[in-house]
Amino acid sequence: MKKWVVTGVAVAVLSAGTVALYAGAPIQKVTVVAKEFTYTPNKLTVKAGLPVQLVLENKGVIEHDFVVDALKVKTGAIQPGKSGTVTFTPRAKGSFPFYCSIPGHKEAGMTGTLVVQ
Repeated sequence: MKKWVVTGVAVAVLSAGTVALYAGAPIQKVTVVAKEFTYTPNKLTVKAGLPVQLVLENKGVIEHDFVVDALKVKTGAIQPGKSGTVTFTPRAKGSFPFYCSIPGHKEAGMTGTLVVQ
């Protein structure tokens, strides 16, 4: 019985340390503007291991979204004149393509690259 109590306390302490580590981590704030059929900027650079808060501002006349398949990032559809926010923490370094998943938008050139250093 005591073994479980000690283990439970150890898990609680480790979990608290992990929360404290990320709670104080600086958030990388990135804003991307979507229009027909572009992103500005279309190349983003962030640091691995730190949270990213990405704001997608839709300044177009039709809905757009922002997707990075490799990192499982998706804003969902953002209506014209609105914005949406997604927060994620990239763990792996590399270059990852992003795109608009609204049918036909990627094919029209609505793509970019997220570089994680």
